[in-house]
Amino acid sequence: MNAKSWRNNLTVALTTLCAVVLLVSCAPPEPAEVEVVVTQEVVVTEIVEVEGEEVVVTQVVEVTPEPEVKEPVTIKWFMRWDNTRVEEVAKPTIEVFEHVYPWITVEFENIGSGDEYYQKLQTMMAADEMPDVFYPATYKAYAYGSKGAILAIDDLMARDGIDTSAFDQQILDLYKVEGKQMCMPIDTANLAVFYNKDLFDAAGVAYPEPGWTWDEFLATAEALTLDTDGDGITDQFGVDDDLRNYWPLMVWANTGHNIFDDARNPTEFLITDEESVASIQFVADLIVDSNVMPSTDQVADLGDMFAAGKAAMQVVGHWRVPRYTTETDFNWDIAPLPLGKTGAPVNRADGSCFAIAADSEHVEEAWLFVKFLSGPGSLGVEKLLDLQQMVPAIVEWQNDPKFLTSHPMGIDKTAFIQGKEFYGMYDPIHPSYDEWKAIWQQELGEVWLGNATAQEAVDLMVPQVENMLENLADYE
Repeated sequence: MNAKSWRNNLTVALTTLCAVVLLVSCAPPEPAEVEVVVTQEVVVTEIVEVEGEEVVVTQVVEVTPEPEVKEPVTIKWFMRWDNTRVEEVAKPTIEVFEHVYPWITVEFENIGSGDEYYQKLQTMMAADEMPDVFYPATYKAYAYGSKGAILAIDDLMARDGIDTSAFDQQILDLYKVEGKQMCMPIDTANLAVFYNKDLFDAAGVAYPEPGWTWDEFLATAEALTLDTDGDGITDQFGVDDDLRNYWPLMVWANTGHNIFDDARNPTEFLITDEESVASIQFVADLIVDSNVMPSTDQVADLGDMFAAGKAAMQVVGHWRVPRYTTETDFNWDIAPLPLGKTGAPVNRADGSCFAIAADSEHVEEAWLFVKFLSGPGSLGVEKLLDLQQMVPAIVEWQNDPKFLTSHPMGIDKTAFIQGKEFYGMYDPIHPSYDEWKAIWQQELGEVWLGNATAQEAVDLMVPQVENMLENLADYE
């Protein structure tokens, strides 16, 4: 049965279950043994005498075996979602799950800040108090998996017939450690260009089309950067400052390679070549040369300049769709990322997954819950899509109208899945990533301020990165 057929059957069942949920008290039940009664069809063969002759008779009868008694189990689910996903996805999914599997109680905890979430998760790991199910980003999943903190799920997937081909294989592969699957990805953090149609119309600028280039992106941004009141101060920028955070995509687009030679076991730093350096400088020049992208001082207290109507474009991920759907008062749309010098559409492949702690005492129950959240045809995936919350990692869902064209403003989200070459934004996904992140943020921070060139910054990175690569074992 394919994921969509399974989903349709599940929807009918869950509609009935949800009706039941509305009729019962929200108070948690007292712990009790749960009887699971299963009626089975059994083929019975017997010999009977008919008119003096023995005849073999076969019939199917229904029997009810002794009910299986399930001891009540509580599993802990630790998340880092925003309030919308907590209220509209997590809580309803738990409610239905607990009615489908009434012997399992899900104890839910959420921390909205990613930094605080990982700090607490690290504390839990050190104290041997890991939650049964948690939500690591790609590089964190690899780090925890390489330290033995995540349960590999290959055997569970094979036993239960999970079709791994249902997932985008480039995304699924990012969650493997030494060939073992650590978890099933729920989403992918693909990027696209959001643009304010009203600002484009007012400036007489054509909307972006698939196949446009980064040079055309720059020309478009220049046409949309305006001093509207003539006081010599820019009032409207062509693109907001989020793009500086995604500078690696420029390297991918122009060179066809990532930052390191091997995401899992990096040995070589690849961005010392001329094209990589030029790609970084291109991003810097958007700020310090053409100033189509605001500096840190120009952003000031505005925060999200695209949402404020002060930037005509924004390069960011699908996670902004729910917010802009409800909080903006202008018309907007989404365009694919521009093409670089390789001519190949590129995008990022990383995201997050639901992982099971290696020391969980309730692996079977945690696995039931993970499948309910993120498996092919799962309720968790369906609810996230209903809320316009993500780009799914499951290929069938990527091509489903529920994802592509069901947006209430008529937004076509094809732009998010037009990349053919995918790269991990967290490169390397090796546990040394945090060290690399600190290096580039320090050195490129000076480039974004105009205090250094991209070449100078890369030159300063080289000895630091070489030291990191020589001591990879220290991060494991």
